[in-house]
Amino acid sequence: MSKQAKILLVISGLFTLAMGLSNVFVNIFLWKKSNSFILIASYQLMHHIFVPITFIIAGWLSKKKNGIWSLRIGIFSFIIFFSGILLLRESITDYIYIFGILFGISAGFYWLSFDVLTFDFTSTKNRDTFNGFYGTIASATASIAPISAAYIIESSQDLRGYYIVFFISLVLFIIQIIVSFFIKTETYSTELAFKKILKKNTNDWCNFRRLILTWGLRDVVIIFLITILIYKTTGSEIALGKLTFIGAIIACGANLLEQKIIKPKKRLVSMHVGAIFLFIAIIGLVFEINYTFLVIYTIISSIFSPFFLIPIYSATFNILDYCGEEEYRIEYIINKEIMLDFGRLISTTILILLLSFVQHDRTLNYFLLFIGSAQIICLYFIRKIKIWDK
Repeated sequence: MSKQAKILLVISGLFTLAMGLSNVFVNIFLWKKSNSFILIASYQLMHHIFVPITFIIAGWLSKKKNGIWSLRIGIFSFIIFFSGILLLRESITDYIYIFGILFGISAGFYWLSFDVLTFDFTSTKNRDTFNGFYGTIASATASIAPISAAYIIESSQDLRGYYIVFFISLVLFIIQIIVSFFIKTETYSTELAFKKILKKNTNDWCNFRRLILTWGLRDVVIIFLITILIYKTTGSEIALGKLTFIGAIIACGANLLEQKIIKPKKRLVSMHVGAIFLFIAIIGLVFEINYTFLVIYTIISSIFSPFFLIPIYSATFNILDYCGEEEYRIEYIINKEIMLDFGRLISTTILILLLSFVQHDRTLNYFLLFIGSAQIICLYFIRKIKIWDK
């Protein structure tokens, strides 16, 4: 990999460390203050509305300048986000929509830039390797961060530990801003092609869009639900931190294994195995939401998520390479993000409606079955895409 790709991995490592420390516990902090799934889901809903909007703005800026501008704006916006939490503290629930919007804007700028720079600094020859290293670093930092944050929180009085953790994340984002000045890339000086953002484009990309929308139904929605359910079941930040640590260590090994054994000819097999076992992981929670089934879900999901997701991450860019659409990489990335967040928006809205209007003890169980089946449906669209073995 190039020097620029390695620096991007450093920034991504600092980012996942900062988010690993705080992102899980922002949701727990909100849960402790509100005891409401609906409030946290509404916070998530704001993310999913504003991320694709921000992607378009960040894409326009990146085409005019380059991906570094969006990267720095995204990181700086996260600095504002955590500064706001530290200033408002327990009053954050009164401004939940504003913080949801701010997080969505921050994530939009950051991830548009990360995707664009990943494309620029990698090729079809080393993209799986980059994504494998990225997944390994993300899993490693995700294993260290939550359990460290949990010990800080539980060893501190009242909510002081939360504020210490949020402050550490703030410092890590400031370091990322500094590291970003070591990345160099060309200025694009081109116009954003809005038709490419809205069109289905090539046949392979059309099926990829459907695949991404379907995956969005599950994606981050299941992560925040499982996090809250672990804390609700155990009542302990340490228990949540330990389980997150175990899952991240397993995922780290699984990312390394996937990188070693899954070559282009085996991508389809890898995704089928991953999808099936991700469905198996959720079955226990359909019958009963308890700590045992949450542990089983965490272990199985940690092992098999990389086998499903790494080939999909690589496909985002490989399709562009093989269709000769590299100059429209930003438009295609925005196109993908709109579909992904549309899927997230659908499932989060369904969750809010179910919790608001359906008074049934097993509402969450059935909802978990619904979103936990998304990757099985994805297989239908995966089989229609023709670039997996290239």
